[in-house]
Order: sequence, then structure tokens, then C-alpha cells
Amino acid sequence: MTDVAAKIDSQFFGAGGDGVTTPQGLFAWTGVQTLPIGGALTLDHLLDAWGLALAADVNMSALRWVFTPREFVELRKIKDGQDRYQLQPDPTQDGVFRLLGAPGTVTKRVPDATGGTPTGRAALLDFSQVAVARDLAPSVTVLRERYADFDEQALRVVARYDTKPLNPLAVVRLTGIAI
Repeated sequence: MTDVAAKIDSQFFGAGGDGVTTPQGLFAWTGVQTLPIGGALTLDHLLDAWGLALAADVNMSALRWVFTPREFVELRKIKDGQDRYQLQPDPTQDGVFRLLGAPGTVTKRVPDATGGTPTGRAALLDFSQVAVARDLAPSVTVLRERYADFDEQALRVVARYDTKPLNPLAVVRLTGIAI
């Protein structure tokens, strides 16, 4: 079932999908706010994304960052002129990632943009403003017939989901991050 969860996560955080046969991913939604970075991701870019959410009257306490491990680690490496890290972990919280007060989800499921020069992506969004619909409940079938000739078995898992923003302005995508 881990493979099924990974597949669904990849589709929900993805940049593709048509919303009919495959779920449309976060980076394929239309009508959301986009912040083009065009270089390395900085703390100023995070503040710009925060500002876009503020201007759209988004519930700021419900916002959450979504980063790849690569972008998150690069942000954590930022130091001031006296060689002090600017993003400090909260010593009272175990394993909680926060940037500018908002919790973060660090996942390898956020795809890079492909092309001549691949770039990274990130997002700031209020997940309570995102709907996940299940059209077909997951079902698992053990397939024995065809594979019995080879002393093998197979599992067939069928499920149908989709996801869309209820309030597209509650989603700020950061694109064009240099990798």
C-alpha cells in the first residue's frame, strides 16, 4: 500500500493531470497565485509569497509551506554577516519544520520543471481551502489466475481521486527556483 500512497501523493503534488482520468496536481491548478523566482530561493521570496497571501485575505494561521528537501535545506543554510543561521529550529518541537512561523511539509513528491534548464518549485497554501474528492473507494484484488503458472501473485489496486482549490487565491506557487 505504500506504493499506492506514493502514487497518490505524487499526483496531488504534481504538475500534471487532467482531473478526469488522473488527478490534477497542485502545480497544474489554474487561477492560483504564482510568484516567479528566477534564481536562488531567498528569505525575501518567502516574504513575497507571504505578502501575496496577505493581500488575498487568506487565513495566515492556516498557511503551510511545501518544499522539496533540496529547497528546504538550502533555505536552512542561509546565514547572516556573522555566520549565524537565520532559520532556527524550535528546540521545544520535535521534527517540526517552520519557516517564518508557518509549518512546512518537506516532500520529494514536488516535481521539478523540466526543459532546457530544470527549475524547482515550492508552495505556500492553506490546505483547508483545498478539496480532495474520492469518486471510487480503494479496492484491492489479489490476482492469482494468470500468475499461478509462474508461482506468482499480483495485486490490483483501483481508486479514483481528484483535488482542486476551493479558493485559488489561498495557493501561492513559487516557480523558477534555480537548482
